[in-house]
Parts: sequence; structure tokens; C-alpha cells
Amino acid sequence: MNLAELRARGFDRAAHVPFTRSFRIACSQCAAVALNGGPTHESGCPNDTHECNGCNAIVPARVKYCEDCR
Repeated sequence: MNLAELRARGFDRAAHVPFTRSFRIACSQCAAVALNGGPTHESGCPNDTHECNGCNAIVPARVKYCEDCR
């Protein structure tokens, strides 16, 4: 996962740790953490996202399908 992917998934304060291949996971709306290596928002965070049920595009958590799959 790269910085652009993290930002697309709602981690708007994520940053690259200099001289490493690591990233600092952070969200402006919740206390985001990495569980088993996967970045995770708190339950109910407005920045939370998931993959579209039709095409796997990234959409907000409150939406099931992207515009193209509706």
C-alpha cells in the first residue's frame, strides 16, 4: 500500500516515515490504527471507506455501490 492509496481510503493525515518503507497511519476524524498490518478506522468514522460491491472501487462506508454500478 502506498501513500496515495492510504489517502484514498480516508487516512488524510497518513505520512511516509523517512528512510523506511513504512507509513504513519493517521486520520483527522478518529484514532486510526493498524491491526495485523492493515490500516483501520474507528467504528463510525466519517472518513471510513470500503470497496464497491460491484467493481471494487473505493466508496464511502455509508454507500454500497459506486456511481457506475448503480
